[in-house]
Amino acid sequence: MAAGSPAHAETAEEEQPADGQALERLDAYIRGIEAGGDFSGVVLVARDGTIVFERAYGLRDEASGDPLRPDTRFDLASAGKMFTITAVLQQVAKGRITLDTSLGEVLTDYPNAAMRAVTVRQLLTHTAGGGEADAMFYPGSLRWEGRQPGLADLVALHGDRAPSFPPGSEQVYGNHGMILLGRMIEVLSGQDYRSYVAQNVFVPAGMDAAHADEACRVDNPAQAVAYATVGDERMPNCFAVLDGGWPAGGQSFNARDMLRFVMALRGGRLGVPAALFQQATTPQRNGFGLGFFATGYSGEFLPRDLRWGHGGKIYGQCVDVRTYERTGETIITLGNNDSPACYRVADFLHVDWKARHSGEPTTPPG
Repeated sequence: MAAGSPAHAETAEEEQPADGQALERLDAYIRGIEAGGDFSGVVLVARDGTIVFERAYGLRDEASGDPLRPDTRFDLASAGKMFTITAVLQQVAKGRITLDTSLGEVLTDYPNAAMRAVTVRQLLTHTAGGGEADAMFYPGSLRWEGRQPGLADLVALHGDRAPSFPPGSEQVYGNHGMILLGRMIEVLSGQDYRSYVAQNVFVPAGMDAAHADEACRVDNPAQAVAYATVGDERMPNCFAVLDGGWPAGGQSFNARDMLRFVMALRGGRLGVPAALFQQATTPQRNGFGLGFFATGYSGEFLPRDLRWGHGGKIYGQCVDVRTYERTGETIITLGNNDSPACYRVADFLHVDWKARHSGEPTTPPG
């Protein structure tokens, strides 16, 4: 899969990070959509690791009326996939696998022959055709004799399923591929997934590993509560997700923890060599690098549009973590309401800069 190429060269002016006035416009924009009920969350902006903007908007819990704080922890939803991606890249760096290692070379007893042939690269870029893992989001419909399922259980649910398209021929984003990669990490490392990422990602990055896998609880004052509408009733979304973090996401962190992760990965402190990290964060197919989002969903892009990270959205949660390497800006948006406005917040500084240089509308689309 060929990487994309810049549409044209840019000037030094086009590489400048957002200034103080741009941050003031960001704050005004967020306050506007907060007032309209379209955003509740924490927003952090940093330049090469130095925080230049960090504010909380709205309520931690809409039922109690408690306000959010900048240090409130949020369920990351699919943004937690970045921890699995990092763990896979660590296995590549250690020489345990390559990007072209097949699923069957690691999970030797995987039932479906066609799925055994899919590669690590295809799983990372969502081109393996492995289908979705719907069951993992509905634990009430599953029974493991009173215990919480492990990754081997979740993998076994769909072990007989053939690829939904010839691997490599299409791209369909989903969660099941990350579950498969998480199980591969367990087999390669000899550790369960949660222990591995705590020891090899969270702790060396300086993150709060002790709370990474905490269960969804309405009465936890340090945790944001997300709500979903069921019938005519607003309910905490705890019913919709398995407890704790999984390879497809769901870990619990605050904005500063996510900045620590970004800076540790950028700085080479998580065992991912610079060349491999650059490959992982360079567009490979339709905006994806090796697991990370690497730009927007288009075939052409300007150098300043290159950014890596991941977003996430599920039942009352909307989060986005991104870094623009050209400017050194990291923008972390953690939301606990159901609106996709968190993505518009994450886009704002970039769209605002383009608008001031091109005359286009300032308000992010969507």
